[in-house]
Amino acid sequence: MVDWSKIRADFPTLQRKIDGKEIIYLDSACMALKPQQVTDAITYYYTQLGACGGRSIHALARETTDLRNAAREKIAKHINSRSVNEIIWVRNTTEAINLVANSLHFEEGEEIITTNLEHHSGVLPFHKIMKKKNLKLKIVDASDEGLFSLEDFEKAITKKTRLISIVHTSNVSGTTAPLEDIIKLAHDHDALVISDDAQYFPHRKMDVQKSDVDFSAVSMHKALGPTGVGFLYGKEYLLKEMDSFLVGGDTIKDVKYEHGEIIPTYLEPPHKFEAGLQNYAGEIGAGAAIDYLESIGMENIEKHETLLTQKLFNALKDIPGIEIIGPKNVKDRHSLVAFKLQNIDTANDVANYLDSDVDGYKIMIRAGAHCTNPFHYSLGIKPSEGTARASIYLYNTEEEIKILKDALQELDHLIGNV
Repeated sequence: MVDWSKIRADFPTLQRKIDGKEIIYLDSACMALKPQQVTDAITYYYTQLGACGGRSIHALARETTDLRNAAREKIAKHINSRSVNEIIWVRNTTEAINLVANSLHFEEGEEIITTNLEHHSGVLPFHKIMKKKNLKLKIVDASDEGLFSLEDFEKAITKKTRLISIVHTSNVSGTTAPLEDIIKLAHDHDALVISDDAQYFPHRKMDVQKSDVDFSAVSMHKALGPTGVGFLYGKEYLLKEMDSFLVGGDTIKDVKYEHGEIIPTYLEPPHKFEAGLQNYAGEIGAGAAIDYLESIGMENIEKHETLLTQKLFNALKDIPGIEIIGPKNVKDRHSLVAFKLQNIDTANDVANYLDSDVDGYKIMIRAGAHCTNPFHYSLGIKPSEGTARASIYLYNTEEEIKILKDALQELDHLIGNV
């Protein structure tokens, strides 16, 4: 049995008061708070190490290398990767997807399938290379609730399809795509799948061997880890076939100079994709975040958040002036609820009210288009107006959801939606 009240004590931010008000943090879909254990790991690097990893051979460098290698191994084990060589350090999900878009071999005329529900990072890298490589980009539309029909993917896929880029869990609708069915469909057509797991990985257990996904992109800042570090999972045989995205230091076996010509020989994955001096502190902090998640158990986290998601959804749907974005069945969503409040011009107005005008509390949510402009346009919502989004994580409580509901009911009353 997890003592969730003790969990909260691990997060220094939650102990703060701002202007004498307590913090209620409901913006974890954008950025998760950091437990002390993660900041301790980062501080250890900067105060006790501060050295290169993998370049120098002295004691500080060796310990740095050992810690970052251990962190890579922790991630590989956490997602059940076949090999640590399938885990590539990147800055974030965006860089991971760009790496695949720019490194995977495409033939002229091949097709990429993606959706209107994607975070911009899941579609723009492929949109950018589309004309340069003479590719075709196909868009599968989600329903207004953010749900997918496998039949729509079956209609879109052809013998020319090279890749499907799919958001696993949406950061607007909270819906989870039928990933394994999409992967099977893709593989039946000799196509590949990259999954945007930025919103899935922090909340649920991932098993890349079970799903058979070809690539998975993750940002650690949404999973209790530091900013500026994430990872790309890729099947090793695919990584070996791919070109390097960035090249330079730490990517090469040798660079010969013969007869006035530069002749480089590159390392095998993952190192051929990790050019230059890396974010050692971030990688070590990412390892500490994995340790923290493992200590609680992803199944326990999912169960706790499923209950909180139900409480959050039910609390908001009962407010007369609120229009909830996404599925009307709470079982179809996880960890967040996006919404609009009638008679308020923009979602920013809702967020500002909650942050500034609630007695005793600063309630922190996200407002805007959440980097999903196409889906907002599909719903007839201007990105400039946006939607408000309350998102939960393992440190949130039912009491916080009640306080949010009371605050929104008060705002609803003030603007006359009763």
